[in-house]
Amino acid sequence: MIRLSSEFECGNGKNVEQLGERHFRLEVDGDKQDGYCVYFCFDLLNDGPEVDVTVELWEESQFCGPTAFPVFFPTTIWLQPGSLGRFRPLHEHQPEWLGDHVLLTLPVPSQDSLRVALTYVAPYSRVAQTIRNLCEERPDRCALFSLGQSVEGRDLVGLRCGTPGRPKVICLAGQHPHEHPGLWAVLGIADFITSGLPEAVELRDALDVWVVPTVNPDGNVRGRNAFNAEGLDPYPAFGDDPDAAEPRAHENRILWRWAEAEQPALWANFHAYPGWRNNSEYPYEGWYKVADRALYRDPARRRLYDALCDTVRLLTDGPSTHEQAATHPETSLCHQLAHRHQIPHVFYELNNATSGRQGAIRRGIHVFRHATRTLLHYLA
Repeated sequence: MIRLSSEFECGNGKNVEQLGERHFRLEVDGDKQDGYCVYFCFDLLNDGPEVDVTVELWEESQFCGPTAFPVFFPTTIWLQPGSLGRFRPLHEHQPEWLGDHVLLTLPVPSQDSLRVALTYVAPYSRVAQTIRNLCEERPDRCALFSLGQSVEGRDLVGLRCGTPGRPKVICLAGQHPHEHPGLWAVLGIADFITSGLPEAVELRDALDVWVVPTVNPDGNVRGRNAFNAEGLDPYPAFGDDPDAAEPRAHENRILWRWAEAEQPALWANFHAYPGWRNNSEYPYEGWYKVADRALYRDPARRRLYDALCDTVRLLTDGPSTHEQAATHPETSLCHQLAHRHQIPHVFYELNNATSGRQGAIRRGIHVFRHATRTLLHYLA
């Protein structure tokens, strides 16, 4: 007998129908029509022999007509057999886009479960425990902290290392909760900056580094596409009013107040997105910048920001999707941090299709190393 469930941490899937013994239909539980209605994560539970199961994956029915699927498919589908304990790409059968839904054919092992997801999932519980483990294993190099608590009372768990009084760098991810490669990237940065590598030791001497891998833990646990527990998208932080005193979402206000108090020298934010249909070349990644660098009124800060943009443009895979940067809206945190507080940033988007856990870790460390080298050169 085969059963399908999405009732677990990071699960997403609703209106499940069993159309046959080995055939299911479900809808994505979406948040916004403009791209944030594509994430899914469900389990197939098998108490019999190995079998192929067909799943029809439909978009959120509250939206009129196809939205994100035609843009993002084809993409990698990630599978985690319960007995394996890690995800792998689906390679037996490629997903089929049928004009109004995606058809998946999934190999479910005998007497086992199979988790099926759009991303290599990074659950909040595992992310937070990884940060705690690093702090326990390396107490001479780092310390555990929390920026505050989410709407539902979960800690925005972080790790701090380096030298107090040195320029502060903050690395964060998870504003959009389903963009799990960003979380893996920032966990990789946490591992790297607290490691015994000579470069990491030098960076700890030169910087005060704060790492917060998931800044929307409620959305992560709930399996949301974009929203926090308040039903707000954290990326357009100031809603429709770029002149608002503070961001709308609770977790964004925590970040904003921290930035105002600590005035970091660099704000590094990692996001992700799926698919490669309209992208230029492998690994299909992206980056964002502010529309007008004159937001940085201080000439030294402007030169630093120009150099950080050059760093991402020339030394990373950020241009591999559109060949140029996307532009932050005025209501984003990065734009307002530049405008009001002159805080430079790096905003990098990984691709779910080409970034599993290890790929995201490697790319996150790569971006961090180059960005901090640029930062230290211009602060010298």
